[in-house]
Amino acid sequence: MATYDDRQWILSHIQNSYVTSDDTGLCEVVVQQESGVASVVEFPCLANTDSPPRLNEDPPPHSLDIAPDMDFVGHRQRSYTAQRLEVMRREKKNASKVKRVVWKHNTAPIDESELNELFSRKAVITSRNPQDCPLPQQAPVSLLSRLVQQYPDGLNNPFLEYAKFDGTTHTNVQARRISIYLLIGDDPAPNYPLVVSVINCHQARVIDLIGLICWLYTKENRQPPLRGGVEHYALHIAEEDGQVDWDFQALRPRDIIEKFGFNVLALVEKKTVREASQDVVVTLNVAGGAFSKITVDSSITLKEILNRTISKRKDMVRIKDAGLDYHLEREDEPGIALDPEKTLGDINCTEFAVVRDNSKRHEPLMESNNMSVVEATLYKSYRVVWVYKFGKCEASLGISGEKFEIHPLPPKTPGPFLPLRSRTPVTCNMDQVVDCSRKAEKKGKIDIQITCQGENRFKDFIFECETKMGQEILDKCRHIFDLRSSSVRKEFWREKKPFRRHNSLSMRRRPRTENHVNEV
Repeated sequence: MATYDDRQWILSHIQNSYVTSDDTGLCEVVVQQESGVASVVEFPCLANTDSPPRLNEDPPPHSLDIAPDMDFVGHRQRSYTAQRLEVMRREKKNASKVKRVVWKHNTAPIDESELNELFSRKAVITSRNPQDCPLPQQAPVSLLSRLVQQYPDGLNNPFLEYAKFDGTTHTNVQARRISIYLLIGDDPAPNYPLVVSVINCHQARVIDLIGLICWLYTKENRQPPLRGGVEHYALHIAEEDGQVDWDFQALRPRDIIEKFGFNVLALVEKKTVREASQDVVVTLNVAGGAFSKITVDSSITLKEILNRTISKRKDMVRIKDAGLDYHLEREDEPGIALDPEKTLGDINCTEFAVVRDNSKRHEPLMESNNMSVVEATLYKSYRVVWVYKFGKCEASLGISGEKFEIHPLPPKTPGPFLPLRSRTPVTCNMDQVVDCSRKAEKKGKIDIQITCQGENRFKDFIFECETKMGQEILDKCRHIFDLRSSSVRKEFWREKKPFRRHNSLSMRRRPRTENHVNEV
């Protein structure tokens, strides 16, 4: 054990020991070599030291100069001996692949026969000598020449001008894919669709699409062959299964394809004038006021007409799947079923009614004025007498499918007494009119009561007019109520639940509620 009283030397010794004992070399990076030892003032702990004074000729203590290795941050390099052994091993491996042959001159000469045997001559065959070339050489044929020989009529497609709209071989051009069902021939039937890829849909027209379909049809040598040009064919809207929707007309040839959003179409051959003259438009009326019009041939049976009508209506299809069936009747002869096996030409009728079996079709009730539903929604004014609590006055009553209005008219001759107050015009939406009923009937005249929704209550307006005019007003309001439903009307009849709506046209009086008052 040694005792040292020079603290500054001890610090220098500790620093030197850290640097020399570090095998990784990281301490040398952190502890840099200084020009001299720091003064005692920089170490407060050594300010009051009792170390002996150091003479000026003594060199300042410092750590030894250490030369750091250049590869202290990476792996250690191999020694020279290891590198030399590696080079020798590689040379030995390459030397094993080399074969050395010692060339020696032959002192014994070689005769002519041995040279001919070792280096014999080969016979050269040339085309000039037919005996040396027994097999004739065939001239090479390119792939394009073979295709031309295989398809000699490939360029004779009469629809070649429409091939520029084909987008099958285009990769960076936006194309539209349309499925086309081909109904061509004497007995056409939808099979598998022909998928056509069309480019330039904003410029291509329907007739160009027809030409492209005909070009692909002729190119693929499909049967039966086409008859005529593009003007002999038309495009119709079709379902996903290929059924053509004959209710819609064919697409017009001059319309742009981009105008239509249908992805399934059918190419149909146009009929001649003689065949077209045999087509008949048949009207089939269904329960509920709906109807269908289809174009059929006069030789078609009634059963086929009925099946085509049922297939277009989902509700009828569900009823038929449940086990029920339908039959046809003449529109003007209800209750008489027609034979489904007869043709349209035998029946000689173009308007039928589709009736469910075990059901009865009622004749439509004809009104006295024969007012139709369309006429009921049109605006019409009536000259009536407005009856109120303290008198009456002439007024113009206007009714349409949108509004209901009352305009008082000035009296023709003023009476001796002035009215208590003048009546103000009334205008409201037709949805606010909740009821129109017959209140009383007198000699040749009738009183009509119309109920409307006010601000906080329902108001009654009573009018007096002739019987024929009153019946027309009642029919007009009834048609409008049937066509247009209203939440206000439903709320009004919910309060009158014991009384049904059709009783409003009868003579029955309706009970009053707290929100229902007479017009004053």
